[in-house]
Amino acid sequence: MSLFPKLDEKKTKENAQATLAQYRLLKRIAGEKFEPRVTATYSFEPRSQTNLNSNAIEKHIARQVSAQQELERIEEAINSVIGSYERQVLIEKYCKRYDKTDIAIYMDLGYTESEFYRLLDRALYEFAETYRHGELLVFENGLRVDEILGDFC
Repeated sequence: MSLFPKLDEKKTKENAQATLAQYRLLKRIAGEKFEPRVTATYSFEPRSQTNLNSNAIEKHIARQVSAQQELERIEEAINSVIGSYERQVLIEKYCKRYDKTDIAIYMDLGYTESEFYRLLDRALYEFAETYRHGELLVFENGLRVDEILGDFC
């Protein structure tokens, strides 16, 4: 008898991949500079009827802060992956500035294809476990960690 239902490995892996795939975009958003918009009349930031500035700067800063917080969550989860080889595979595949093919990654790292995919699978499951306390884990019948743990708390 198991304490938890069986893990839906396919959906869990998809969740982890989708979250990690956002890393490069979030990195760009978190580091982007604010560029004021120039209107057709060649003036910065159109004024409203009440002569107040629009809240474009506030939106920009909120977007940057949100992206930075999400980056920190992802990086914390990657750093929580136990094996250094698994962490290395995640960083090479999802966090480097330029996207590389899996073949290029495992050749650069000196792994065989099967070894690379075994490490990647293990890394994705560990990432899913540690990201936001298991938020990405999906169990049979579509149950999530918070639904399962709700029964125990």
